[in-house]
Amino acid sequence: MSIKQVTVFGGSGFVGRAIVRALAQEGYQVRVACRRIELAERIKTAGDVGQITILRTNLRIPASVAAAVSGSQAVINASGVAFQRGRQRYETVHVEGARAIAEAAKAAGVQRLVHISGIGADQRNSTNRFIRSKVDAEDAIVSGFANATMLRPSVVFGPEDAMFNRMAQIARQAPFLPVVGDGSAKVQPVYVGDVGAAVVAVLERPDTAKSVFELGGPRVYTYREIAALVLREIDRHKRIVGVPAGLMKIMGFFAEFLPVPPLTHDQVDLLVTDNVARPGAPGLAELGITPTAAEAILPMYLDRYRVGGRYNQHAPA
Repeated sequence: MSIKQVTVFGGSGFVGRAIVRALAQEGYQVRVACRRIELAERIKTAGDVGQITILRTNLRIPASVAAAVSGSQAVINASGVAFQRGRQRYETVHVEGARAIAEAAKAAGVQRLVHISGIGADQRNSTNRFIRSKVDAEDAIVSGFANATMLRPSVVFGPEDAMFNRMAQIARQAPFLPVVGDGSAKVQPVYVGDVGAAVVAVLERPDTAKSVFELGGPRVYTYREIAALVLREIDRHKRIVGVPAGLMKIMGFFAEFLPVPPLTHDQVDLLVTDNVARPGAPGLAELGITPTAAEAILPMYLDRYRVGGRYNQHAPA
């Protein structure tokens, strides 16, 4: 098996950019397929001149998807939306988009297809619209490309993440730091660089085809512990206050009318549900990757939320 060129759908996103960087570092030619190419321009600097190319692609147009796949030996699907807006619906992007990618990859004779899913994508009885779309997306991938590899990360963290940055921003501005419910739901944050490394490892091992890997970091936290960790890192002393999930769902419902909602009804459900790898499920260790601790990375980007900003070198206790 010889893989030289890889197409990454959603390569302009937070996780997608990490995947592109990891592939470029290993010498692959990378084609970034995305709807808004202006968001992907900066990723070109992750590789040598001409190593990373960007192609405008619309998952709703099969010919566009086929053009992005043509000539590549491997395809990575990292496309996704955190909330629904206009034509960007969970069903359209997650499910129909995945189906279009899988069918195009099969028709083009692609050797490997790797789908970035999420922990919880095996919950077939879920009533959460976001999780349900993740379940259906995996089914769409497998129906079109039976040998696909699924990577299911927990909450992904890194310099441009949503969870830690949002919590730190709230802690900087609000008199207290809220958590949904009692904050006892568990989460296993995984470093975005480790997700990129997992994609590279999968492509280098043919035996990982037709497999599922659940990617979690080295430690499981409760959301209350995550909140406490954020406060320590930004050296701020605030109360952590539990807010009833029902009230947060109402707030999330109305927030969905905003251009970029800070919270949605579906996300509240996720914040009161455990998001950890299943015991015994293959993960980073089986791919030869030592998971990176959040405590090793957070100081590199949460420092800007400290009193006095990132140039305040007072270390958190």
